[in-house]
Amino acid sequence: MIEIRLENEAEIIEKAKKDVRSFMVLYEHYLPRIYKYAYYQVMDKQEAEDVASQTFLQAMENLHKYHYRGIPFGHWLYRIAASIIYHGQRDGKNEYSTADPVQLAGGQTAAEDRLDLLMQLRTLPGMQQEVLVLRYIQDLSIRDTAQIMDRSEGAVKQLSYRAIKTLRERMNGNEKD
Repeated sequence: MIEIRLENEAEIIEKAKKDVRSFMVLYEHYLPRIYKYAYYQVMDKQEAEDVASQTFLQAMENLHKYHYRGIPFGHWLYRIAASIIYHGQRDGKNEYSTADPVQLAGGQTAAEDRLDLLMQLRTLPGMQQEVLVLRYIQDLSIRDTAQIMDRSEGAVKQLSYRAIKTLRERMNGNEKD
């Protein structure tokens, strides 16, 4: 697999506009990230695969409209994926299931804590969920997250703060039960 760096990403995108086989380089590079993002949003393997597939299909169909401006191509892909997820939830087309706790936890306390955290994450408002997934699961910078979400860096910091505060309160509340 070719390593994509910002200095050659624009060149790869231009090649992909002319030759669909070149799109595979972008696909292979970004698929694991987009799938992971989708999975943590929908918490269902099949649905995450569908979102990832739909994301790359839409990207390929609209690649001729994409203009590289020094921002990673992945940011555009995250926006497409977020839109697909949002419209699926809004239209009621997708009924996202929760993962089987026994399968995920494997009986380990740390895994159970992680599962509880993920379940609590799903109860946050959409923007707070998205900011936490991008920042802490996808490990993106505040700047990158702000660009993907089309928000200011300050707004991303505030969303992160509120989401973490809410999660902490809910998790502490669960410990008291």
